[in-house]
Amino acid sequence: MKKTLVALATLAVAGGAFAQSGNARAIDGSGVTIFGVADANINRITVDGSAQSVTRLVGGGSNESTRLGFRGVEDIGGGWGAGFWLEAGYNQDDGTGQNSTIANTNNGDKLTITTASTAPNPLGSPAVAASYSTATASYSLNGRQGLTFNRAAVVSLLNKGFGEIRVGRDYNPSFWNNTVFDPFGTVGVGSANNVILGIASLNSQISSNPVPTVRTSNSIGWLSNDMGGIRAQLQYAFSEVPAFCANNVAATVNTTNTNYCGGQSGDGNNLGFRLQYNSGPIALAMANSKTTYGSDTLAGTNASSVLQATSAQITAAAGGVSGLYQATPTRGTLTVTNFAGSYTVGAVKLMAQMGQQALADATGTGATALSTGRKFNYTVLAATYTSGAMTYKASYVTGKRSESQGSAATANEDGSKTDQVALGFVYDLSKRSAVYGTYSSLKATAGSGSAAMRATMGLNGDVIAAGNTATTTGIDLGIRHRF
Repeated sequence: MKKTLVALATLAVAGGAFAQSGNARAIDGSGVTIFGVADANINRITVDGSAQSVTRLVGGGSNESTRLGFRGVEDIGGGWGAGFWLEAGYNQDDGTGQNSTIANTNNGDKLTITTASTAPNPLGSPAVAASYSTATASYSLNGRQGLTFNRAAVVSLLNKGFGEIRVGRDYNPSFWNNTVFDPFGTVGVGSANNVILGIASLNSQISSNPVPTVRTSNSIGWLSNDMGGIRAQLQYAFSEVPAFCANNVAATVNTTNTNYCGGQSGDGNNLGFRLQYNSGPIALAMANSKTTYGSDTLAGTNASSVLQATSAQITAAAGGVSGLYQATPTRGTLTVTNFAGSYTVGAVKLMAQMGQQALADATGTGATALSTGRKFNYTVLAATYTSGAMTYKASYVTGKRSESQGSAATANEDGSKTDQVALGFVYDLSKRSAVYGTYSSLKATAGSGSAAMRATMGLNGDVIAAGNTATTTGIDLGIRHRF
């Protein structure tokens, strides 16, 4: 027990050892460690021209999100090891858990609660009663799933020669460059992801976010050991949505607690890789990820990806069922490619990223028609400067959307642009604790055909009319403690 506590304290001081990494883990003895980050900050977001401006207490504002985790490694001899990593996000302000997603789609997260009598009803029960309240398509189940291991849930086989095989829910290879080369760690109001997730944030809002953009479920991955400064990562993820889901509503009724048809057949199938090079002051990396989604609308009135209701959602009220489904599922193929690098000279670290998201949509008919192609290109320029216990941060992120064809169902957002400037500081009180502050300003400019773009930093602002602009400003002031 004493040895375990000593190991716990040592790893806690190391700080960075607590974050799930894009590198293979070392076989560092045997044992189990509890770790996490407690972070709280006063957050002020002002959305230009919107009533949604708010001051609140949130968690995760300085490089690291709030989390609670368990990790372990066993040395099984002969250069081999076995390990696991379970990591749950939670909300510091109210203690609720953060939600997870299903089958690499938005099911389990962004869902609509329907009231329409003609809405998909996966259990074949009477029509949903009109008395049920309707939520917007961006409605989130955040905190309603309890404490989930949404941040990581992997089991690993380790070898001192070939590296690590990870199985379960892990970070997508393309995300590592976004966060490693962002001085704000894609956390808080300064996060580069406020801009980088361009297709997700601009695509008629977040109901149709293509995922995985950060984490991948149902994955098998290989991470190499260091090979002269070069490391590699390869990841494949299963869809887990069977073929009968596409055209047979009745066939989805297996058990009320199984999400067999949380999407179309093939939804969420993913293949990605990452290469990185580190030598002295220089770090370089590139990554690619490709996710495929169904190409056809579902049959009959089942026009959306169905998520089966659980037994708790079956109610006797009016003999109805509270139907949950993904209102605007992603179609086609999402390809994410990015390049990043950094150079450290003395107390200064310079960073840069550039990348593209490309969504090649399947073309439907009528109300389900989507544009034939969308692209979002972005660039990040950033720097940090450390002087004693103080670290200063700055970043500039810009992204632009192009769309080859629009339709009545999906407004053409060609030319839509987002720019963000962020400044911040972190003052280390100790090796595990720090206070910090961040200020950012995000400017969104709607394209000539846009009718659905918003300036957002965790809140939805008002819709920006074609050719107009809107600005969102954000402030974080908080304290962070690693344990």
